[in-house]
Amino acid sequence: MVDRYETCAKTARLQDIITHFLALPADALSGNRQDICEMVDILVALTDIDLTPGSKLDYASSTDGGKGVSLITAGRCALEYMRSQVFIRGCYQAICDQKTGTKPVEVLYGGTGPFGLLIVPLLPLFSPSDIQVTLLDIHQSSLEYVQKLIDVLGVQDRIRAIECVDILKWPVPDASYDVIVSETMTARLHAEPQVAIFAHLVKGLKTDGALVPQSVMIEGALVSQREQLADPLPIGRFFTLDRETATALNAGNMKCLKGRFPAPVQTTPSHHTLQITTDICVYDRHFLGMNQCSLNLPLRYDIADISQDSRFDIEYVMSATPKLVVRHLAVPVVPESPVWSDESPSGLPVVPTLWRYLQHQKTAHNAGGVSVSPAQSQQVIVALNLDFPEDLPAIYACETLEELETLIFSRNGGTASPDLRARLKAFARAA
Repeated sequence: MVDRYETCAKTARLQDIITHFLALPADALSGNRQDICEMVDILVALTDIDLTPGSKLDYASSTDGGKGVSLITAGRCALEYMRSQVFIRGCYQAICDQKTGTKPVEVLYGGTGPFGLLIVPLLPLFSPSDIQVTLLDIHQSSLEYVQKLIDVLGVQDRIRAIECVDILKWPVPDASYDVIVSETMTARLHAEPQVAIFAHLVKGLKTDGALVPQSVMIEGALVSQREQLADPLPIGRFFTLDRETATALNAGNMKCLKGRFPAPVQTTPSHHTLQITTDICVYDRHFLGMNQCSLNLPLRYDIADISQDSRFDIEYVMSATPKLVVRHLAVPVVPESPVWSDESPSGLPVVPTLWRYLQHQKTAHNAGGVSVSPAQSQQVIVALNLDFPEDLPAIYACETLEELETLIFSRNGGTASPDLRARLKAFARAA
């Protein structure tokens, strides 16, 4: 605990630190780590919180839209000095930009953590007639620490309401807020409920209001292991979370969650590393890019059979464990002489070779001299108990060998019958 004199000194120093980094040029923020560490030390002292991992307060909560991290985890995020500075600066500018009339700026802050870091330390810079804040968090203990900080800073008259609630179940008043803030995310919007929270809260934003962060952009690129100093080949923007996306999701329009992207035409077999990045426009010019904090750490992993004919199916899955799913749809290499004896995952001969051949046809490429004749492909389709040519669209729609097997089973009583296997083996021997 700190005494009254020390409290006054610490609150004054807290305001000095904040006003200092609010005034810094963006390129100077990276040199301000020591001040942010001191800021967190002051917040810890003023709230008397123990941020040691593993304490009794270090528990997360599950929601329908993702994990609500513990107040310990939330509090320790403040130590990420670039993240804290850029988010606080963005919130400050958003509030200032909304101060256009005589009424106070109405701010909704969802997911405060124990410090209300992005808003509460800014409140001494505004009067009660400038700003009124509604604070929401799923953990009562977090809000108790926030209340301590509010009391110490003497800003209770800037607080409209404090509620302990699962934000996704909170009744949102229509068009009531000038600024809505929530920073409940990890890189790639994985695991935590940022997307679900914005989709739920966005209807509370006034027409000219500001969402903070303004935009979260997840992008994909291919990296060459042979030319590691070369720039990655951009595939495209896999998913964007912004007001437009949140509004669409709130209305039940889920189309924005899916997309398909072709590989860049410059792709070579050496570009077998997929890189997924997360860039954040907090507000206006306040931006967090690659490796500036944990939210911007890139994910890289190797993929097989990459070529300029590859495609990527993208889906952001909204659930209790939200995640970005990336499926690489490779165009397989077809041997010059078809190996009809190759078996599918379910043990069906002939099918893998047919699928590889049709994939090349589907992408409008010559099949590389493969001696699969149209007559042979028709014979196989008939042997599979599929209708030719009526079933060709369904066959071409299969993106994986497993999907083709599912189609085949649907026409053969749901299984690979002995009769089906016998027909395919007979074809393989004859071919």
